[in-house]
Amino acid sequence: MNLAELMNELAGDVGTQALPEPDEVRGVGDRLRRRQRNRLAAGAAALVVAAAATAVAVTGGGLRSAPEPVGPAEGWRVVRAVEVPGSGSAIVGDGSLWVVNMAAHRLTDDGSAPAGDLYQLDPESGDIVARIPEGVGGWPAVGGGAVWLMTAAGDLNVLSRVDLATHEVTRIKTTHPPTLPRGVAVVGNTLWVASLDTGELIVMDTDTLDVLRRIQLGSPASNQAPNSVVTDGTSVWVADGDGVVSRFDAATGRETSRLQLPASGVRLTGIDPRGVLYAIASDGRTLLTVTTGAAGAPDEYARTVHVGTGSDTVLAGVAFTDGATWLATSSPDQLLRMDPQSFEITGRTPLEGANHKSNVPVAIAATDDAVWVRVDGQVIEVAP
Repeated sequence: MNLAELMNELAGDVGTQALPEPDEVRGVGDRLRRRQRNRLAAGAAALVVAAAATAVAVTGGGLRSAPEPVGPAEGWRVVRAVEVPGSGSAIVGDGSLWVVNMAAHRLTDDGSAPAGDLYQLDPESGDIVARIPEGVGGWPAVGGGAVWLMTAAGDLNVLSRVDLATHEVTRIKTTHPPTLPRGVAVVGNTLWVASLDTGELIVMDTDTLDVLRRIQLGSPASNQAPNSVVTDGTSVWVADGDGVVSRFDAATGRETSRLQLPASGVRLTGIDPRGVLYAIASDGRTLLTVTTGAAGAPDEYARTVHVGTGSDTVLAGVAFTDGATWLATSSPDQLLRMDPQSFEITGRTPLEGANHKSNVPVAIAATDDAVWVRVDGQVIEVAP
C-alpha cells in the first residue's frame, strides 16, 4: 500500500487533526512545558523547492552500485496528518516539533513584520500547543533557549530568535546594512552565523546577542563565503561555493580541517549520529557524505549518492531516525529510506496523497522513531 492510499484511510483510521481553539492550545501548551524534555534528540530539517527523484546510484572508493527497484519502507506508515496552514520549514528540538507558515513571504499590514506564524507541536500526540505570530524563516535551528530562523520576508533579511519559554520574537540584524544569514549552528551559549554576503562566520552570545568573534573566510565573488553551517556540539562545519568544507573548534574558533569535495556549490544539510556529514550539491540531486575526523584527525570525503538522473531532479531534504537516513523528493513526491552504513535505498514510499504542489517547498524533520513531512497545509507523521 502506498502513501496515497494510506492518506485516504486517515479519515477513518487515524483522523486528520484540525487547528484547535486558542484555549485548547494554551492548555496543551501548559502541559507540554511541564513535561520532561529530554526524550527527543534535535532533529534535522532541510528546506528546498523540490522536484523529481527517479533513481539512486552510489559511488565511493571507485565503486558504483546500480540502482534497484525497492518498495515502500517496510513497517512504516502514516499515523497522522495535522493541519498547519501554508508551507515552510520544520525542525525537532527541545521536545517539540516546530513548523513554519511562511505566509507566502508577506509582511503584516503595517509592513513591519512577517505575516506568518511558527507552530509548536507535541510529537507524541500531534497536538498544536502554541501558535507564535511573526516566528517566520528558513534554515531553522534550536538551542541556546530559542528557535532561530533566517527571515527574508519583505527584504527584512534578519535573524529571528523565538524564546522557548516566553515565545517572544526578537529580530536581529547581523550585518549593516542587513543581509540574510544562510543558517546558524548553536554550541552551548554561542551562535555561529553563516554570513554569505560578508564572507564571514559571526560568533554571537545566545543570551546577549553580542558579537564575540568574526572569522573572515572569503568574499562571495571568490566562492569562499560560507553558505551553510552544521554542528555536532563540539565542532562547527561550514561549506562554500567552491565545495570546500571547513571545520572549526567551537571552543577556540581555530580551523581544524579543510576538505575539498568533488562538487561545487555544496550546502551542508546535517550530521547523523555516527558523525557522518551530509551535503547537497548545487545540481540539487547529488548527496555527498563526509566522514568527520575523530580526535583531531582531518575529515575525509566518503561517497556520493546520486538521487535521480533527470536534469530537473532536486533533493528536498535529509533527516535522521534511529538506524535510518530519510530523503524527501518530489515530482513524484517520495520519501526514501537509506541505510546509513551501506547508503543503499531500502524503502521508497510515494507521496502522491500529500497533495504537494510543485512550486511549494517540502521540509522534513525527525525524532528518534518518526519522520514528519511538511507539505502545503499540513504536516504528516510517518512512523512504525
